[in-house]
Amino acid sequence: MRSSCLPHTTVDPMALRDRIGLTGPEYEVDIERGKIREFARAMSAPLPEFLSGRTPIIPAAFLVSSPYTWGYTLERPRGTVFEQIEHDLTVSLHAEESIEFCGPLPRGGDRLIAQGKLEDVRRKSGASGGELTFLVFSTQYRDETGNLRAKQRSTSVTTGQVPGSDNWTVNVPDYRPDYSALERPSPFSRIERTQWKHLAEGDSPGPVNAGPLLLQDIVRFQGVVGEDDPLHYDSAWANASNYPATFGLGTHQASLLAAYAAHWLTPGAVRQFTARFHDMSWPGDILIYNGTVTQKDEMLQTAGLHLTCSRDGGDVVTECWINYDFSEV
Repeated sequence: MRSSCLPHTTVDPMALRDRIGLTGPEYEVDIERGKIREFARAMSAPLPEFLSGRTPIIPAAFLVSSPYTWGYTLERPRGTVFEQIEHDLTVSLHAEESIEFCGPLPRGGDRLIAQGKLEDVRRKSGASGGELTFLVFSTQYRDETGNLRAKQRSTSVTTGQVPGSDNWTVNVPDYRPDYSALERPSPFSRIERTQWKHLAEGDSPGPVNAGPLLLQDIVRFQGVVGEDDPLHYDSAWANASNYPATFGLGTHQASLLAAYAAHWLTPGAVRQFTARFHDMSWPGDILIYNGTVTQKDEMLQTAGLHLTCSRDGGDVVTECWINYDFSEV
């Protein structure tokens, strides 16, 4: 649940390859109706599919909260075997998040059995960040009868590059929050729902300006997800870690891209959600969300979207791909 932060590490990263396959214990994930409602509101998607009925479906990005709320991560091993990993993950970059659903989305009232493992470790040279070490942590979710319901992959990256060094530059916007309306409408509320038969490759609702990113938005999303890293809300801690200010969470922007898509297309048809994190977001950033249909298969009744969250001025912060299967909806 990190953003594009570049921590310092001195441990030989390739020694971590001996840990590939290390598997943690099983844990239960109760898909709670209240949690779905909180998550939907934090991602600016207060839609009937997530808020109504006794068994609402989960939003596409919902499972990012599971390891933090019910289980463990590489960064938060919580007494599991992952405490054996000798690698500084105190502040790590979230490079990519992928969730694949094996059939219909889980619903409120479902109980899933989750289990995580270190799936891969690889290394490459970064353009400006020195040697990068990528750690892929995967989690499988099964129902109580053993059927696989979802697969999640979270890729973290660390580097020897220290934040705040000479070749690390960042433009932090002037932060002037407006809290006159504590309950703001979703920025995507004007997007009209499009039916499958009217969908075509190249279609797009167009860009949506969500306005400046507020600390309120960041803290609300953190609280729902269960990721309480102070780098995202405590400026003194961020400064002590060589960051000029607190910063946003990559999966927050990814979840808003999922909200853009959920307003546009039937959210129950989502089968895969992938997010890639390119840059940091700062309180005060004007963020623009956009999406396009990249694929439609009439025979299989599938579709694919490509979505971007960009800083006003053009720099891409977060990029997403969502695949749909409308044959079962």
